[in-house]
Amino acid sequence: MQRKLIVGLTLLLVNSPLFSLGGTRGSLTLDDCITIALENNQALQINQFETQRSISQAKSNIGLVLPSINYSLSGSSSEIGSLGWNDRYSHSLSLTQNIWDGGRWWNTLKSAKLAQDLADIQFNSYELSTAYQVKVAFYNYLSTRKLLDVYRENFKTSNYQHDLARERFKLGAASQNDTLRTRVNIEQNRLQIINGETELQSKARQLNLILGRDSEIPIELTEPSWQAVQVPTLKNIVDQVISANPQLQLLDRNRSIAAYNVKIAKAGYIPSLGLSAAYNNGGPSAGNLFGDNTATLTTGLSLSWNLFNGTRTKRGVEQSQISEQIASENLDLATRNLKQDLAQALDQMNALNESVRISKLISEASEQDLLLAQEQYKLGSISILDVLQITARYEDAKSGLIRAQNNLKIAEAGLQQLMGKY
Repeated sequence: MQRKLIVGLTLLLVNSPLFSLGGTRGSLTLDDCITIALENNQALQINQFETQRSISQAKSNIGLVLPSINYSLSGSSSEIGSLGWNDRYSHSLSLTQNIWDGGRWWNTLKSAKLAQDLADIQFNSYELSTAYQVKVAFYNYLSTRKLLDVYRENFKTSNYQHDLARERFKLGAASQNDTLRTRVNIEQNRLQIINGETELQSKARQLNLILGRDSEIPIELTEPSWQAVQVPTLKNIVDQVISANPQLQLLDRNRSIAAYNVKIAKAGYIPSLGLSAAYNNGGPSAGNLFGDNTATLTTGLSLSWNLFNGTRTKRGVEQSQISEQIASENLDLATRNLKQDLAQALDQMNALNESVRISKLISEASEQDLLLAQEQYKLGSISILDVLQITARYEDAKSGLIRAQNNLKIAEAGLQQLMGKY
C-alpha cells in the first residue's frame, strides 16, 4: 500500500505541467523511469489483469462454505380427457448447507487463501522484472551516450592530428603518408559516430517501450553521479535473499497448496453431513401459491459416505502426495540454484569492481601518454603511426571504463532483483 501511494504521488508530479514525460520539459531520473514503467508498462498491465483473475478464481472457493438457496416458480396446463384443461401453479424455496465433508471445504479455503497470496507474489515478481528491465535499458542508454561522446572527442582529436600532420608536411618535417593516415583516422571516427548515433536511438526506443510510451518520444535522462558499489559477502546476504526472493516465495506457496490438496483428496474417505430445508406451495390458480393449507415445509439431515468408487479416491490421494513431493523438490532445487546464482553474481560484481578500478588507472595513464605523444610528434621524436596507436589505446581505455561501469550497475540491478528490491 505504501509503495502504491508513493507511485501515485510520483505519477501526479510526473503528469503535472511542470514535468513532461516526453523529456522536453524535464529530465528523467532512474527512479522516475521505474515509477513510469510500473504504471504504464503494457506487459505489466496484462499481468495485473491476470493476477486479478487469479484472485477472483481463488475467492470463488468461498462459495463452498456458504449455503445454496434456490427459488423456482412454475405454471402448467394439461388436458385430462373430457374434463378439459387443468391448470397448476407452484413455487418452492430450498436451502442446502454443507455441515461437514471431512475437512474438504476447510482445506479448500486455506488453499484458496494461499492461491491469493501466490497471485500477489507473482505480480510482485513481474514488477521486479520490469524494474530490472528499466535499469538495464537506463544504464545501456547512458553508456551508449557516453561512448558516443568518446567518439566525438576522438573525432576532434583526429582533426587536430590531421591538421598537425599537414603543417609538418608543409614544413617538410612529415611525409604525405602521415596526412593520409590521419585522414583515414578521421573517417573511421566519423563512422564510429554514425554507428553510435544509430545505437543510441535504438536504446532510446527500447527504453520507451519498457516505459509504456511511444518509441519515438525523445528521451532525456539525468545521469546519476557515479558511486562505488559495495558488494556484500555471501554469508551476510544469503538468508535475506532466500527469504525475500519472489521465485522461492512462489514455490513455497505451491508446496503449501499441494499439502492442502493431499488433505482435500483424503476427505474422500470421510462421510459428509448436510442440512436441507424446503418450502413448497401450489394449487390450481395463482392465488393458491401463498395459501396456508397447501404449503409444505420440510427439513432434513443427510449423511453421505462413499464406500467404494473403484480406486479413484486412493489414486487421487496418491497423485496429490506425489505432487506435494514434486513441489518440495522444486523448492529445494530452486533454493540451491539461487545460492549458486547469488554466489556467481557476487563474484562477478567483485570482478567488475576491480575492473572499474583498473580501467580508471589505465584511462588516466592513457590520457597522459596521448598528451606526451602529441608533444613528441611535434618535436619529430615519434611517428604519426605511434601517435595513432596511442590514441587508439586511449579510446579503448575510456570505452572500457564506461562499459565496466555500465556492467557493474547492471550486475547490481540483478542482485537487487534477487533480493526482491526495486
